[in-house]
Amino acid sequence: MTTLSEQVQALVPQMQSWRRDLHQFAESGWLEFRTATRVADALHKLGYQLQLGREVINAEARMGLPNAEVLKQQEARALQQGALPQWLPYFSGGFCGVVATLETGRPGPVMGFRVDMDALDLNESQAPDHLPQREGFVSCNPGMMHACGHDGHTTIGLALASVLMAMKSQLSGTIKLIFQPAEEGVRGAKAMVEAGVVDDVDLFTAIHLGTGVPAGELVCGSDSFLATTKLDVHFTGVGAHAGGRPEEGRNA
Repeated sequence: MTTLSEQVQALVPQMQSWRRDLHQFAESGWLEFRTATRVADALHKLGYQLQLGREVINAEARMGLPNAEVLKQQEARALQQGALPQWLPYFSGGFCGVVATLETGRPGPVMGFRVDMDALDLNESQAPDHLPQREGFVSCNPGMMHACGHDGHTTIGLALASVLMAMKSQLSGTIKLIFQPAEEGVRGAKAMVEAGVVDDVDLFTAIHLGTGVPAGELVCGSDSFLATTKLDVHFTGVGAHAGGRPEEGRNA
């Protein structure tokens, strides 16, 4: 445990750098082009097996997808802001999902750890006393802000990847790190699940910062929140009006 604690502490400066970079270049759901390229590059350098884009996202299962013009505009914006061009083609068109796999070579369960990457559709405060503004990492993208902590989640995922790879010789089984787009609005998970990303997972962990938990504390095994379901309801009928043949209508 001492060694693990030392490894985590050694990563703190890098974690702050990752998190502030992600916060400054916040990207909304399905538009996480810059974020996904940075995540993929970091995981590749650590030595993970990667599955990217269409490999981990079912195109037909994507919900709330921006239109083609917005996708194209935001991809160009991401490139201008430092998206890595060698990785960007994998995510083009809004396929901004990353799965990194660590095979330990020893028998054991498949463990899945999922973090999300998207920002909310909000304008960040420009007030002088707002910490990101004061420290110089306020979001530079209008209408996009990490107001829900997913910059922290992505950072935790990258730090976990670093620690696990460093401890590979002490681990068993298979570890899958899932970096999910479009969590806000309950959109991205469905597309990754239908792509088969978690079909082989035996144990699954997801996290969320905040939610009323005091700083420095960790709550495990909560089963009363942090989950939701989204469904489409279609009403059909025949319109009519009280003043014109109401008996021919069928009220939806």
